[in-house]
Amino acid sequence: MLQLDSTTFLIFLIVFLSLWFLFRRRAGRLPCPLPPGPPYPLPVLGHLYLMSKDPREKFKAWRRQYGDIFSLHLGPHVLIVISSYQLLKEAFVKHGDIFSHRPDMYVLDHIGKKKGVILSSGERWKEQRKVALEILREFGLGKNILAEKIQEEVKEYLKGLETENSAAFNPSHLTHHCIANIICSIVFGRRYDFDDPHFLKCMDKLESNMKDVGGDAAILNFMPYLRFLPGDLFHMKRVDRNAAFIDAFCKDAYTEHLKDYDENCVKDFISGYIREMKRKDAADEETTINEENLLQVIGDLFAAGMETTATTLCWAIIYFLHYPWVQEKCYQEIQEKVGSGRLPGLQDKLSLPYVEATAMEILRTSNIVPFGVQHTVSEDVVFHEYFIPKNAIILPLMDSVLSDPEIWGDPESFRPERFLDEDGKCTRPEEFIPFSLGRRMCLGESLARMELFLFLSAMVQRFIFLPPEDGELPSLQGMLGTTLCPPQFRVRAVPRK
Repeated sequence: MLQLDSTTFLIFLIVFLSLWFLFRRRAGRLPCPLPPGPPYPLPVLGHLYLMSKDPREKFKAWRRQYGDIFSLHLGPHVLIVISSYQLLKEAFVKHGDIFSHRPDMYVLDHIGKKKGVILSSGERWKEQRKVALEILREFGLGKNILAEKIQEEVKEYLKGLETENSAAFNPSHLTHHCIANIICSIVFGRRYDFDDPHFLKCMDKLESNMKDVGGDAAILNFMPYLRFLPGDLFHMKRVDRNAAFIDAFCKDAYTEHLKDYDENCVKDFISGYIREMKRKDAADEETTINEENLLQVIGDLFAAGMETTATTLCWAIIYFLHYPWVQEKCYQEIQEKVGSGRLPGLQDKLSLPYVEATAMEILRTSNIVPFGVQHTVSEDVVFHEYFIPKNAIILPLMDSVLSDPEIWGDPESFRPERFLDEDGKCTRPEEFIPFSLGRRMCLGESLARMELFLFLSAMVQRFIFLPPEDGELPSLQGMLGTTLCPPQFRVRAVPRK
């Protein structure tokens, strides 16, 4: 077994102590102070010793103590936490040109290589996002043509629920596979059977990486040298193996598309991206539109478009179990406005305001990305009389906004009515930001909201969701990884008569 000898360890320690003291001396000479924060950062560790696997309550306590903007030292990084809607809006919207970059973080950079849409910055990010949005809109983002693809998968989902014959089961895999197939139909131009072993293996590895990257491996973002420890304590070797399989899965699809490419038959995201590659090549333009970025964008679409929506739908079922009167009220509205002869469609959205409000309340209370996606600043900046150094990690504390009593009054209550106005119409407060805000807000927001409405309305129309026979309700405490996942649970989906 490999071991660090005492000399190597001493060198590591001296280097990190030196860097830490240099940083503290530099901080003391700043024209403005860093935002306030907890005292006593340790050499090398900083405030990592105060962190837990789910630090949400700790962050709320620090917000009460230090205000809406505070700072931490995590390993060699300065972490700036922004906790209020107004400050987030000012940073990400008003000063979006400075606050829209991605920080250097070992695990994310190792996997994403700063390519694609989610993890890139600067001109590469602008070009990738622009092209991705153009292609997605071409293939129906926000339009009825995409709603039809979703409805196809809704029907498969309902068939899957029916095959359980009202017995208790875990809905996680069925939900993830159906949502993944929507992304597959957009990206690859096809869906996969639920028993396709290659597809199932790819989905399992994607789910595993989402948990590991936001779980045990996350410590390597702040102490990357720990990766040299023997074994696989932080699961990075597993992350690498999974990522290699996912990349091969996507590259096989890309290679097949490239072989069969017909510029007169551009029918999915990959063929649309290939068309843009060929256009740039013919014009001899300098561009980031290439194979490496395409493969990363595909991964981005799966990570953002599958995991988040599937996780939210699983939370929806849990909330229906805890609040059966909400489920029943949705059903009654659907019966009055749509009936049972056909599935609710996108055209019914305005006439089903309570269903839409319920979807919004699920997004608010489940809050599956409580710490948002990290940003950084492209230059040293003074923000609200505090100094924020270039490359500091900016953490948007979405949890503090979506559960702020000053905004919502009773944030701990599950109450869809908060999104209905006096006339019973669905309304959207500006502080409702489950998809973040500004230039880096979620690329797939319109797709996710469309999916949630069509799935939820069809699920409630056709089934009533009940606890297992023993009556045990699943916990409302989630497990924090890349997203806030619900615990494993079982439910009965009983067909409505």
